[in-house]
Parts: sequence; C-alpha cells; structure tokens
Amino acid sequence: MSLTRKNRRELRRLRNHAQDVLDEQRIVLGHAGEVLQAAGSQARRLSDEHLAPRVNEAMTTVRPQVDRGILAARRASEQVRRATAPLVAGALASTVRTLEQLENAEGAKQVRRFGEKRGLLAPQKKKRGAGGFIALGLGIAAAVGVGYTLWQAFRSDDELWVAPESGE
Repeated sequence: MSLTRKNRRELRRLRNHAQDVLDEQRIVLGHAGEVLQAAGSQARRLSDEHLAPRVNEAMTTVRPQVDRGILAARRASEQVRRATAPLVAGALASTVRTLEQLENAEGAKQVRRFGEKRGLLAPQKKKRGAGGFIALGLGIAAAVGVGYTLWQAFRSDDELWVAPESGE
C-alpha cells in the first residue's frame, strides 16, 4: 500500500509529536517520583515526631489491662481444666473398657494413647511374659554357678593335696 506524500508527512509529524509527548511524560513521571519520595520522608519524620509518642503512650496505658485480662483468661482456663480433667479421664477410661469389651483392640489402643499423651490416663503397666521369668531364672543360675566356682577356688582344704606314699 502506497501513501501519498501528504499522508507520509502527516504520519511523520504525528510520530514525532508522539515521541515528544512520550519524552515529556517521562520527565513529568521522574519529577512525580521525586515529589513522592520527598513526601514519604516528610511523612516518616512527622510520624516519628507526633504519632509514635502517642501510640507508645496509649500502649503503656492499655498494657496493664491487657496483661490482667490475659492472666484472668489463663486462670479461668486452668480452673476449667482442673474441673473437667477427671470427667474426661473417666470418659476415656470408660471408652477404652467398652472398646476392649467389643474386641476393638486397635480403637482401644488409640484412645488409650491419646489419653496418655494428654496426661489424663496413667500409662498401662507392661505385663511380664514367660520370657522375662526364664531370663531371670537363667541369670540366677549363672550367678550361683559363678559363686560356687569362686567358693571352690578359694576354700582351704588340707585334704586337697595327697601326700606321696612311700614305697614299701
């Protein structure tokens, strides 16, 4: 597509004008950035001079009431915990017994573990099996054997040595 000379000149003029406008906008945006930076630093200075002392003063005024409120909430939660712990422990123990009666050993074990983690149920005592008694018996037998060997080694027996017989 070919353009007439007049249209090409007009297009060139518009392109140059657009480039000039773009350059001017860049300069204006640069100045706006500088103004914005100066305004931000001024706002920080005013905040440090006027706002920060007021906020600190308000915090020192409010802090004791907040601390008292937190302490009261902690006391109340501890009282609730003390009051409900026996009830929850009883319910957990009852649940464990019921699950054991229903032969749901896995569920009973999970509920018991939860109660033990929370400190509501006492840990279940481990049962001694036959292996423990056998090991205890072997240990006692070994100790008796060592004691007998030591007694034999250190006894003073005069008859232990046989005198040589004189040959007739």
